[in-house]
Amino acid sequence: MRKTEIINTKLGKIQGYIYEGISIFKGIPFAEPPVGELRLHDPMPKKPWDGILEAVKFGPEAPQPYNINTPQPRPIQSEEECLTLNIWTPDTDSKKRPVMVWIHGGAFIYGSNSRAIYYGSNLARRGNVVVVTINYRLGPFSNLLMSGASSNVGMLDQITALEWVHDNIECFGGDPNNITIFGESAGGFSVCTLMAMPKAKGLFKRAISQSGGAHPLGYRKINLEQSTKLLLNELNLKPDQLDDFRQVPWLDIIKATFRITQKADRQGTRVRFSPFIDGDTIPLHPIKAIDEGYAKDIELIIGYNFEESKFNHMLLRNFKETEPEELPRRMKRLLKFTGESEDKFEDVINIYKSSREENNLPSSPQDILDAYNTDNTFRIPSVRFAEGQSKHQKNTYMYIFSWQLPNMFGAMHGLEIGFVFNRFFNGEVPTLPKKSKVTVKLSENMMDSWISFAENGDPNHKGIPKWPQYEIKERNTLIFDKTIKIWKDPLSKEREMWNKMNLLSRFPLK
Repeated sequence: MRKTEIINTKLGKIQGYIYEGISIFKGIPFAEPPVGELRLHDPMPKKPWDGILEAVKFGPEAPQPYNINTPQPRPIQSEEECLTLNIWTPDTDSKKRPVMVWIHGGAFIYGSNSRAIYYGSNLARRGNVVVVTINYRLGPFSNLLMSGASSNVGMLDQITALEWVHDNIECFGGDPNNITIFGESAGGFSVCTLMAMPKAKGLFKRAISQSGGAHPLGYRKINLEQSTKLLLNELNLKPDQLDDFRQVPWLDIIKATFRITQKADRQGTRVRFSPFIDGDTIPLHPIKAIDEGYAKDIELIIGYNFEESKFNHMLLRNFKETEPEELPRRMKRLLKFTGESEDKFEDVINIYKSSREENNLPSSPQDILDAYNTDNTFRIPSVRFAEGQSKHQKNTYMYIFSWQLPNMFGAMHGLEIGFVFNRFFNGEVPTLPKKSKVTVKLSENMMDSWISFAENGDPNHKGIPKWPQYEIKERNTLIFDKTIKIWKDPLSKEREMWNKMNLLSRFPLK
């Protein structure tokens, strides 16, 4: 293993290794271990260390239950050593390259900065940029409503990591004044949240949210209250027993989280430990904050995958396509779930069916349900966020990723990640894109857009058609597919329908 030179950070010396021309530093701690009295407490910045930190191995994952996307063999988990970050850089010189900080997804319960699809070498090499991936506390360790506990500590972990990057990245060839945050799913949701958090002000210049717009029904305290109650009941604890909770072994808490998640799934509900509006760390719902210009200095790319909800087909055992006679019942259930009158089911079905037929898109009952779910969870929140930001920041851009897997999963949730990082896996995994001339070309174009945006706030480059800024009149949106093109006001019928829904009425456009 060829070692890097020794890097003198503000906290101590670090040495990584060089692989295929990229200097790599893994498992760098940015905060003190969040254990004991620091469990459910604001993160404490890492104290200086003596000697040389050998940064050649990924740090452990944050404690989390098993799920379908957990790598095998299972990675090491540790509450003590989970708050780490990784760096990929072309060189540790003084050239001050753009910095891209990746925030992983996983519903704020799962995931890690060490997953193979997030390796930053290809992106760093192609763009001459510094790529950083960060960990943060997950599940009940990131958010739990107990007397004396801090709120939104998982988000505060992300801010502490960004502070470390801002203070030290120049030692790794990066520019502390040109930082772009980007993330997918819960990571994209985090990106939008950070844009509305006072403690994150000044820590980044640009943001890319992939499949993670701030949902209008997100950030509700009641979601966390319900999950807290379920978990504490499972542990035979009460909300005022924080000291006792801090003494429970982390593995016992994870096992209890797994049990209540299974129970919730059987009941058709969800366990959530996601960020909420506490009036302090998150003063306002991010949609409202952005609509009022709180992040007007932040340049933004935001988008989603065209068939996000087909990911759910993978999660359901013995999945079967919805039959025509089942569509009314299932649509009524979805409408009720989003706070709408079930009486609207026929109109909603007809709008989706006619719009999809007009645009030469599949319009089976299952396609209609998948489109509704995609709109509810990903597309409409992303559109609403872009609408708000574009009023104050001209460098706001919107995209749709629509390249499809050659199977039932289509352009599903998470599919674009491999293209952004140029990471392809040719094993027999039906939900991962394989390397081909088409996928490599699309990946290069996506990387070049992300890199160009990180450099100067403009995602345009010679490999794509002119990508206009997003504004409400034209709503120009870039489509990433085998053929890259601009779609003006995509699927406007559905968008106009959603603008009349109760879900969005709390955040009307001015």
